Amino acid sequence: MFVGIPEGPDDARPDQDITNAELLYVHTHGVREKEMRDEMNPKVESGETTYSKAMQMYLQSHGSPLWHSPPRPVIEPAIEKNREIVGKQLQKAATAALEGGDVEAELHKAGLMGQNIARAWFTDPANGWDPNTPATQAMKGSDKPLVNTGELRKAITYVVDKGDGS
Repeated sequence: MFVGIPEGPDDARPDQDITNAELLYVHTHGVREKEMRDEMNPKVESGETTYSKAMQMYLQSHGSPLWHSPPRPVIEPAIEKNREIVGKQLQKAATAALEGGDVEAELHKAGLMGQNIARAWFTDPANGWDPNTPATQAMKGSDKPLVNTGELRKAITYVVDKGDGS
């Protein structure tokens, strides 16, 4: 069971060169190297290139010195904060496996739980995110980071992998 933004046909963004899954990966694994930023920045500023939800999620998780954006991680800290309740649900899946029960149903419950926990993290005061800068507030009309259209938050979902690629 995985929680995040899966890459695939549903993740394609015809108006952007990067998928939501790629953006989430970037939020999880760091900002691009300076040479890549130097190449992309003029394209982003001119509107030639825009970032998908997955790229936005990456930048929010790790921050970006280029855009003066502090890190705002989502998936890992949200699940960590709620590890006991998620763990109890995963225990139910393990028990179902040992007793011949419906493992997949229990994994779907755990996945939905993880999805909802990660989505709720955007507005959870425990996330510790700094408010938007005055310039961002003026642009967005809000001091709340990562809460604008809600599209990035809604893109977070879960997948139960049966181990056979499905």
